[in-house]
Amino acid sequence: MPQDPEFMRLIINIIVLSTVVIYHTQKHAPVYHTKFHKSTLCLPIHITTGLMESFRYQIRAATSDQKDILPNELDVISSFIWSWTSFVLVKSLRRGHPSTTRPPYQTAAVLRPVISLASYVFEIPGFYKLSIRALDSFGYARLAIFLLTHTPYLEKVTSSDIYALAIPVASLLSIHGSRVPGATLAFGVITAYVAKLNRWVTRRSREMKEPDVFFNASAFEKWLVTTLLHLGFAELEELRDFSHSKALNAPVNDDYVPKRESLANGA
Repeated sequence: MPQDPEFMRLIINIIVLSTVVIYHTQKHAPVYHTKFHKSTLCLPIHITTGLMESFRYQIRAATSDQKDILPNELDVISSFIWSWTSFVLVKSLRRGHPSTTRPPYQTAAVLRPVISLASYVFEIPGFYKLSIRALDSFGYARLAIFLLTHTPYLEKVTSSDIYALAIPVASLLSIHGSRVPGATLAFGVITAYVAKLNRWVTRRSREMKEPDVFFNASAFEKWLVTTLLHLGFAELEELRDFSHSKALNAPVNDDYVPKRESLANGA
């Protein structure tokens, strides 16, 4: 057992994730919901469901004689809860550079429950492994942000730039860790199209504020744009006009939020 790669991975992940979570909860979580005007429950639920899924998979992989691990109903439900909290959190994410930082989170929020459900229904172990490995981006990103922030080599680089770099790179690394052929490329391409979707929704939402454009738009397009706005698929500027959320509009003092975004509508 100690020589088993999955067992060693479990031990390493327990140490790394425990360190990251303890540091994160001690330093950031107590003020997160107050600073960013967010729900006090959403972030804990998001982290808990992700950790539960990850450790359930790794424990089974380390202790089971079967090489192919499949999700059960609890795992699939957990992935959907994780996805819902992801949408809630990323809708008002202002750290990094939102136009490039938010799409990787949005892509994961869309794909993880779909992949988990497909793995459960069609019994595809590789999909389940891919879904679980995607969760590793949480640890990768926080470790990268911590190390790069405290590296003298990058002392002139802003914290928001470091955050903007760490999130997409961590996402790609975690997907690559699944060793599913083509998954990393597919995730990168889909993320690019999600960013494009955000821009399209923003543009069409603004255009449909004109009476003539709104009148000529189809009922389906109106429904689609409104639904995507509710889910957060738009640039933050348009989401501010749409939701008037305090989490999007209030000034915020945070090192990882760029100056132009920290002022928001409170400038």
